[in-house]
Amino acid sequence: LKEGDRHYDYDAFGNLIRERRGQALVSAYRYDSQHRLIGVTTAGGRETSYRYDAFGRRISKTVDGLTTEFFWQGDQVVAENSPRHHRSYVYEPGTFRPLAMLDGEGPDARPFYYHLDHLGTPQELTNPAGQIVWSARYNGYGQLTELPHGGGEQLEQPLRFQGQYFDPESGLHYNRHRYYNPETGRYLTPDPSKLAGGLNGYRYTVNPTGWVDPLGLVDCPGKGGCRPAVGGQDPAAKVAVSRTEPKLPTPKKEEDFLYRGDEREPEDVFENGFKSKGKSKDLFLHSLDSDWPPSYYISTSYSRNVGKKFATGEYTRIGYLYTLQKIPGHDLQKELGAAYLFGAEKEIAIPGRISNEDVLGATLILDNGKEFGYSIPNPNRRIKK
Repeated sequence: LKEGDRHYDYDAFGNLIRERRGQALVSAYRYDSQHRLIGVTTAGGRETSYRYDAFGRRISKTVDGLTTEFFWQGDQVVAENSPRHHRSYVYEPGTFRPLAMLDGEGPDARPFYYHLDHLGTPQELTNPAGQIVWSARYNGYGQLTELPHGGGEQLEQPLRFQGQYFDPESGLHYNRHRYYNPETGRYLTPDPSKLAGGLNGYRYTVNPTGWVDPLGLVDCPGKGGCRPAVGGQDPAAKVAVSRTEPKLPTPKKEEDFLYRGDEREPEDVFENGFKSKGKSKDLFLHSLDSDWPPSYYISTSYSRNVGKKFATGEYTRIGYLYTLQKIPGHDLQKELGAAYLFGAEKEIAIPGRISNEDVLGATLILDNGKEFGYSIPNPNRRIKK
């Protein structure tokens, strides 16, 4: 991609790997196998590296040999520690809006207080005496346009848009699941939630002056795009934060849908659906082992929990839970009766194939059986009335 004299190079996965101005390198980016940023090289040859925990949260960064460690509570950074300083952050309960920062450790920690705008973005930081020690002005996409300081004590603080942490070594904002460049108003990598985040996988929000994205994942909820709410006395009421998933059609009962757990990626299933493994039409043998003889039937269930169990191979791996329309099949409990040994699985055996149009969406299931992130709607689905 090219914008003015800026050139942006991406890898095959859509991750930004180089940013150039003319022929000169501005920044180079490196990623791990899960598309997380693990290294940045700037034009002057400065190297920065990042490390993450099992939940994908950044736990340290190393700049010029100096390592800063980060401590988390859920999806919030609550403390950071380096040889130069220790800081703790306090938030409004249940939100990403910062209330205070404690600079130092133990009884020597000094409190500083945040003053926010309607979005929850820090505008000023004051000491207990009410003196401003940090203040900022931003453009619409969160880039600092002015950093005015008074003549007294001065302090730097890294919190920006809700859920964002400013890295001065790169100019990027770490936004939990990916990195945001306030200069371009774009993320470096596409949305991990795929189409659940909207058609443009790199944008922050449709309207960054009225919406926030603390996790770096979701598109704006509601109808008609991202518009600030109208009315209300509380300025925060004009900001909407969606931490819910774009929902599939909500059934009155679980039995209104079928579910299938599978290792296959959503892109494959949304394109090709599910096909049977073979030609055996013996339902009893299918109920024992669909692999041998290769069964003509595809296993589904009325139970989401059963789907999760098969998605994860009895909770030993990560997989996907696919939600299907209720399509005709064989109820093994009814047709096999006492010969069916796995009644708790509530299996419906679908003959032949399941069309991609009957697959409504997919949800990532962790190896502990919990749903992760946001359900991905199938763009090829056709909902039957």
